[in-house]
Amino acid sequence: MRLTIDQSDLHAALQVASRAVATRTTLAALSGILLVAEPEQLRLVATDLEMTMEALAPARVQEEGSVILPGRHLAELVRRLPPGEVQLEVDPGHRARLLQHRSRFTLHGMDPAAFPALPRVGAGSTVLFDNAVMRHVLRRTTMAVSTDESRPILTGVSFRVEGDRLEALATDGFRIAACRVTLERPVEGQPVDAVIPGRSLAEVARLLPDEGIGRLILDDTQAGFQLGEVRLISRLLEGTYPRVLDLVPSQYPTRVQVPTRAFQEACERAALLSDTRQAARWLIRLTVEPGRLVVTASDPELGEAREEVPAQVDGEGMTIGFNARYLVDGLKAIDSDEVLFELTDPLKASRLRGVASDDFFYIVLPVKIS
Repeated sequence: MRLTIDQSDLHAALQVASRAVATRTTLAALSGILLVAEPEQLRLVATDLEMTMEALAPARVQEEGSVILPGRHLAELVRRLPPGEVQLEVDPGHRARLLQHRSRFTLHGMDPAAFPALPRVGAGSTVLFDNAVMRHVLRRTTMAVSTDESRPILTGVSFRVEGDRLEALATDGFRIAACRVTLERPVEGQPVDAVIPGRSLAEVARLLPDEGIGRLILDDTQAGFQLGEVRLISRLLEGTYPRVLDLVPSQYPTRVQVPTRAFQEACERAALLSDTRQAARWLIRLTVEPGRLVVTASDPELGEAREEVPAQVDGEGMTIGFNARYLVDGLKAIDSDEVLFELTDPLKASRLRGVASDDFFYIVLPVKIS
């Protein structure tokens, strides 16, 4: 195997592939990156068996071949090389030499046959999406994905696609984020009902090009995203996503319309003086009064905060507690200038959604206050 490649192209491809390199594994090949020299390009593949990354980089290939090289060390070494062309040569013993100007490095590689078979996503459903729309969906839902591995199904985002409607929903048991968008084209094949791991979707969000059309292919066990020159394949989470929307109120008698950013910033400032001794940290209190929403917080050792936000109030007043971080996450996901803050009872879930906007809503559980 022998090729010449630009340092910046190799570095960019390694930055992508190395995200899937296994960090804790007893299988040595998983800590490496598979490099495959093909006509006019170098293909780089890494996998931790849950997620697989494949990136392409243009290269002048003098001799085709493949090798597994230590992922972290290769990526860090190439990152520190100066701009310019890099020569890569691999001998039959899987020793790789990187040459650039007066620099020369040798890496001990592995037989490419030791690399796991790459997953292939079978024909099932194909979803074409505008990259900006998918970024919009992921920004609004992945922040509500659970990190609690005791309930693995909640560590992903539920995707449902039927016709040209895509619905994404995530919950960690304390809040629910639900987003609905219209695709430019109907789904090809079967309607989609799948749960994609939040970790994989975080990588998709990071890799999405600013413009263009992406492709999502799903079968019964895997999802494959084609994002320009990068392909990401993720296993799907097993199990049925809970019908969490059946567990929250459908009617909200009290409706408070407030400026979104003013509400968000008031919560952020008040949270700075929330009681750090509370079991539920970041506790703030919201009091609905005629013509205003009052945000308060207090810490006996630090002081007190009180903010008033002008509001249009329809319904009975009340005082309700929230984890400020959960509330702020929802407000950040709302793009409308005005937000509807809808409540039923100080002990029941409340809902946030943009005024005159039905593509996203966010449900958050309150914190019981004395």
